[in-house]
Amino acid sequence: MKFQVTWMLISRVLIIAFFASTAYAQQPQPAIPSLGEIKARKFVVRTIQGKNVDLAALLEQGKPVVLDLWATWCGPCRQEIPHLKELASRYSRDGLIVVGLTVEDPKTDMDAVKTFIREFAINYKTGFAPPALYLFLNNNATNYRIPQSYVFDHEGQIIRKLIGYNQTVGKDLLEKAVVEAVRRSRTKKM
Repeated sequence: MKFQVTWMLISRVLIIAFFASTAYAQQPQPAIPSLGEIKARKFVVRTIQGKNVDLAALLEQGKPVVLDLWATWCGPCRQEIPHLKELASRYSRDGLIVVGLTVEDPKTDMDAVKTFIREFAINYKTGFAPPALYLFLNNNATNYRIPQSYVFDHEGQIIRKLIGYNQTVGKDLLEKAVVEAVRRSRTKKM
């Protein structure tokens, strides 16, 4: 009898949890902005040299783009950066632009970020993401979920957004998204 009551209680809890999670999963997720929408916001980025530049200038026009948000203290970011370097090198002749923006504060973290960039020999554009950019890309969520990688095609349409990174699945997903962005760019030229 006790077993039946326990089993009934557990099954009810599981059914409620299933329907609650299904309802959450079916809620519309915020749309990921296009590159054009990001550029239209006129975000200003602080470079590693301490200059303020328009993010739109870093992202250029008519090229496939990887926009990556990261931090020096983020373990998965440290795993992802060598792969981003590899992608930047391999696809630069195809016009791929990689921009890595740290979510750290340029006032307090400039030296640490410069050291990190030297240690990792980062070969793509870097800078400091303005907090408003992170909020815009994350529907005003204030908790950091990094790394975040956005892969856009040459027309500025999102191909993939990745949150987090591991060297198996993350590497494969990022690679496939970049290959698709470059493929679309090549198709445009033909």
